[in-house]
Amino acid sequence: MMIRHLKNIQKKILILSTSFAFPLFLAMAGDLAIPDPIPAPTAAQIEAAAALEEEKSLAYAPKPFPTAHMEEILAGYHTGLDALEDTKLVAFISEASREYGFDPELILAVITTESSFYNWSISNKGAVGMMQIIPATGRALAKATQMTWNEQNKPLFDPYVNIRLGIHYLDRLNKRFGNLHTALAAYNFGPTKIRRWIRQGKKIPTRYADKVMRSYQSYLAINAKKIKRHTISTQAPSPIPERSDT
Repeated sequence: MMIRHLKNIQKKILILSTSFAFPLFLAMAGDLAIPDPIPAPTAAQIEAAAALEEEKSLAYAPKPFPTAHMEEILAGYHTGLDALEDTKLVAFISEASREYGFDPELILAVITTESSFYNWSISNKGAVGMMQIIPATGRALAKATQMTWNEQNKPLFDPYVNIRLGIHYLDRLNKRFGNLHTALAAYNFGPTKIRRWIRQGKKIPTRYADKVMRSYQSYLAINAKKIKRHTISTQAPSPIPERSDT
C-alpha cells in the first residue's frame, strides 16, 4: 500500500515538472531573436564593390617597363630594319631579357658590342645577326629551347630568334660560371676556351666584358636621366603665393 502511494506521488511530481518546464521552454524560445533575411544588395552597392575589385586588380597588376630610353639608344644605330620593326624589337628585348632576370640595358650593351644593332651582320668567323651567334651554336640552343629550326629560312637573321637565343645562351653561361664578367668572356671567346684557361690558371681577358659593362652602365644612366626628366615634368607646379597689400 505504501509502495503504491509512493508511485502515485512520483507520477504527480513528473506531471507537475513537465507542465512547468514546457511553458518555460516556450517562454525562453519566444525571447530568442530570429534574424531577418539578408537584404539583396542595391545596384549602387554592386557597382561600388565592382569598382573596388577593379582598383585592387590594377594595384597588383604588373606595370609595363619604360622603353623610351631604349628607343633613344636604338635610334643611334642602323639596324637594317624598318622603323616599325625597330619599335617592336625594343619591346621584345625588354620582355625577353626580363624573363631571364637580365636588365634590358645589359642585352642592349651586348648587341652594341657584337653587331652595333645591324641585323644582317656576319663576322669573319661566321657569327650571324645582332647577337652574333655561330650557326652550330644556334642549332644547339634552338634544340635546348625546343624552338623550331629551319636552316633554309636562315633563322639567325630573324632578330627575334637571334636575340632570344642569345639571351638564353648568356643565361646558360652566367649560370655555368657564376659570374657575369666570366660569362661575357665565354660569350665572346667560347666556353671551351674559358674552361681551359681557368684549369690552366691563366688570366681571362677582360677587354670584351669591360666594353659591354661600360655600355651597360651608360645605358642605365640614360634611363635614370629619362626617369628624372619625366618625374620633374609631371610634378605639379608650386602655387604662387597671393600678394599681400598690407
